[in-house]
Amino acid sequence: MIRYVTAAAALKLLSAGPLMKGLYRRLGNVWGAKHRMRQGLPSSYVERALRFKRLCEEHGAIGNGMRLLEIGTGWAHWEATFIRLFYDVEAILFDAWDNRQLEAFKLYFRELDTRIDGEIGLDSTASQRVHGLLRAIAAVSTFDELYRLLDFQYVVEPSGSLRRFGDDSFDLVFSFNVLEHVREEILPEFTQDVGRLLKPGGYSIHQIDLGDHLSYYHAMNIEKNYLRYADATWKRRFENEVQYFNRVQRPEWLSLFEEAGLLLVDEQPLRRDIGAIAVDEKYEHMDRRDLD
Repeated sequence: MIRYVTAAAALKLLSAGPLMKGLYRRLGNVWGAKHRMRQGLPSSYVERALRFKRLCEEHGAIGNGMRLLEIGTGWAHWEATFIRLFYDVEAILFDAWDNRQLEAFKLYFRELDTRIDGEIGLDSTASQRVHGLLRAIAAVSTFDELYRLLDFQYVVEPSGSLRRFGDDSFDLVFSFNVLEHVREEILPEFTQDVGRLLKPGGYSIHQIDLGDHLSYYHAMNIEKNYLRYADATWKRRFENEVQYFNRVQRPEWLSLFEEAGLLLVDEQPLRRDIGAIAVDEKYEHMDRRDLD
């Protein structure tokens, strides 16, 4: 528990004003780029991208000529670029702050070039297309050159708001481990915007990590330790700006999406026993299976 509290205190300190936040992001970019260059492409990235592709294809959510919005595209534009290897789509890459890392991005896709044939069966036409694009990606020298190659556009909106985009603008809106970082107070508007942006018949696909992100600093902590705390205590002692996460639970997410006019057609939940944790009254009314 000491590491949990220490991590929370350190992140609160790094949230103290624009200078500290800027320092955190600069250090995070430098350290993150070095770590990724040293580590290389994780198998989990490949598995996640393949799941995304299969899910899109099972529901007819992807096809040539479609327009896509990736929310929280981060340093690698991973899913948008992966799906672009197979389909001629236009994509808007949306971030709240610029975290792009070109050399790490290129390394991941160079490694994918050597691994993809072992991960997915490609006929000769698809193989020529995929490997041709991967070689072209490896040859770019700037992100602007990459965006011209792939028909991508990069957008940074510090507020995180999607209001700039018009109604019925996209066939597919997606995110991976991003929505849990959207501030809880703007979530109703944010999810309403996701519904507003979709063309009739369009799809919204999201992977949401409901775990306690502070627990990731210490493997011995309960994965949803945050359930113990009332809002006032959480905000005062643990919540921070640089690694903010909202504590919104499964039934609340489903309600937000339903209120935005979205119909649930597929759900792939991961459940883990949170143990004998005594949850705060904020969560007492929720089914234990939802909290798991």
